[in-house]
Amino acid sequence: MSRKFYLPFVIALLVLILRAQENGNFTGTVTRVASNIPVRAARIHFDSGARTKWHAHEKGQILLCEEGVAWTQVQGHPVQVLHPGETAYVPGGVPHWHGATANQPTTLFSVDVSAGQTKWFNAVTDAEYGANAGRP
Repeated sequence: MSRKFYLPFVIALLVLILRAQENGNFTGTVTRVASNIPVRAARIHFDSGARTKWHAHEKGQILLCEEGVAWTQVQGHPVQVLHPGETAYVPGGVPHWHGATANQPTTLFSVDVSAGQTKWFNAVTDAEYGANAGRP
C-alpha cells in the first residue's frame, strides 16, 4: 500500500490522541468557552479596620478571601463574613463595600468583570462599620 493511503489515518489518529490529551483531566464533554468579557483582577490587602467606600461595578464583582477575615456588605443587607477560601458575588450595579474586620487584616482577590467601570459613592461611616464590631 502507498503512503498516501496511510496518511489520512495517521492524521486522524494524531487528532484523536491530541484531543484525548487535551481533555485528559475531565470526564465527559468539557468545552472552554471563548469570552470577550474584559476582566480586571487584583489582590488587595486591607489592614485591620480598613475598607472601601460604598461602590458598584457595572457588571459585578467576585471576592475571594485569601487571608484573614473580611467583611462585605450589600446595601440594605447584613454584613457577610468571609474566611480564607470563601467567596462572595455582588451583581452589577449593586452598591456594596468590603474590607478587613475591626481586629484582623485581610487579603482579598477581586475579579471585576466591568473592565474598571466602578462608580464610587460615600465612605462607609464609622457608625455603619462599627455596627459589625461584635462580629468575628
